[in-house]
This record gives sequence, C-alpha cells and structure tokens, in this order.
Amino acid sequence: MNAIVRVDPKTKAVKRFPLPDNTGYTNLNTASFDNNGMLWFTGQSGIYGKVDPTTEKVIVFPAPRGRGPYGIHTTPAGDVYYASLAGNHIAQINIKSGTAKPIDPPTPNQGARRVWSDSKNRIWVSEWLAGKVGVYDTATKQWREWKLPGSNPKAYAVYVDDQDIVWLSDFGANTIVRFDPKTEIFTSINIPSPNGQVR
Repeated sequence: MNAIVRVDPKTKAVKRFPLPDNTGYTNLNTASFDNNGMLWFTGQSGIYGKVDPTTEKVIVFPAPRGRGPYGIHTTPAGDVYYASLAGNHIAQINIKSGTAKPIDPPTPNQGARRVWSDSKNRIWVSEWLAGKVGVYDTATKQWREWKLPGSNPKAYAVYVDDQDIVWLSDFGANTIVRFDPKTEIFTSINIPSPNGQVR
C-alpha cells in the first residue's frame, strides 16, 4: 500500500495520505517532520517525498541516484537529510525546491543506513556494510568515521541523545553501542536475547 498514514491518538482514527497513482512500488521506509510541519519520507525503490498535513497533498520525487533512500532526519536548523543504503551516500533535501543533493562518505560502499542529527546540526550515519559510524559536519563539510568494536560490526540504527552522545545498534555483536564524540570511546552493552537485531 503506497500511503502515509496518520493515527489520531485520542480518537484512534486513521487517515490515509495515498501516494500518486503512477508512483509504482516504493518500499516506504522512514519519515521525519521538518520545522514547517511538512512530513518527508523515503522509499527504498528510489524515491523520497513530502506530505502537507494541512492540504493533504503528497509529492513524490525521484532520488538523484536511484535505489536506496532509507533513514531520514531533520536537524535543529530545519534541514532534512536521508541515508541511501543501496546508494552508499547521504543526501540533503532542499525543502523549498524538493531537490536532493548527494553527499558521499569517505568510505566507498559503506551502506549508509540511517542518519540522526546532533545539537550542532552534524549528521551521524550508521554505516551498515563498513561497520562504522560516521559524522558529516554540515558547517565545515568535513567527514570523520570510526569503526565499531568487535570483529564483525554491523551498524544499523543510530540515535543522538540530548547530551550529544551517539547510540547505535550493532547486529554483528548483538549489542547496543554508546559512542562519546568528545572522548571517542565506545561502550558496548550486550542484548540478553540472542539475535536481537534492534532496529
């Protein structure tokens, strides 16, 4: 079903926002509101899009490098970035024009899976195939990357808390990983259940 849905927490009513009829299979993945209340979303088949909750208009854009748009997040400054898993890059969406500009991490074929912004508008990236966490400084346009601990790390989810500590889920070690950017120290927390695969 090619649609974004909204659930009213009070009435439990579900509202559908269908994608245009000619969109085709999209493999919808993740969504994020920008600072203007527009909902941006990704589709792994090679699209991203926007829902205006007020007008109920849905617009779909072709991703500039095709397949892969996956995780998406909005910075405190209001900029929207997505990760392209199949495309091995991140991209910044121009929220006025809707165009997306790819940005390549330093490691080729790293499998950028999800993105999250810290309080300084830096974009943290879980690099699934490389087993790394990367950060793109939106002010300086510079990258840094760190390999997760263990012999076969698989960085899936990434989240930055209100102290700018970076958290990741590691499928390879079945752990939750804490990364302190100030000390550049990783701390791994074992998941008690086997094959937790925390997303």
